Amino acid sequence: MYDYSFFHGSALVRLVQDHRTHGTELYKGNHCYLVNKKSCIYLKHSTKRLSPWHFTFLPEHLSEIAEIHNNTEAVFVVLICNDDGICCLDYQEVAQLIMVGNMDRTKWIGISRSAREKYAVSGTDGKLAYKIGNSDFPQKVLAA
Repeated sequence: MYDYSFFHGSALVRLVQDHRTHGTELYKGNHCYLVNKKSCIYLKHSTKRLSPWHFTFLPEHLSEIAEIHNNTEAVFVVLICNDDGICCLDYQEVAQLIMVGNMDRTKWIGISRSAREKYAVSGTDGKLAYKIGNSDFPQKVLAA
């Protein structure tokens, strides 16, 4: 069994090493962190070594993300693809992928990447027309 803190640590280190980060604190559970007292990152990780990576969102995860969205300035879902990299999605991207329609069932986000390319992202309810770069994190979070 893998310790989630190993994977979360990879994201948190990138975040706190950026000079624009002025504080990070645990926000909710062991997977949500409040950044600079305004934006929340919701972390999920995959232990699968190679692409594609799949992330499951139970109804309670979807409700939690929606609640965080209502209580903070911005929420980002940060998907850690083992040691390959990080795919950071803002709330609108997440809504396009998995939060359209019924939130009462389990949904998923899938990420794939060929060598030296950005992440292609799809979900239960749609897919992004563009790719997300590993370098978009923590830029997206800190620009919010």
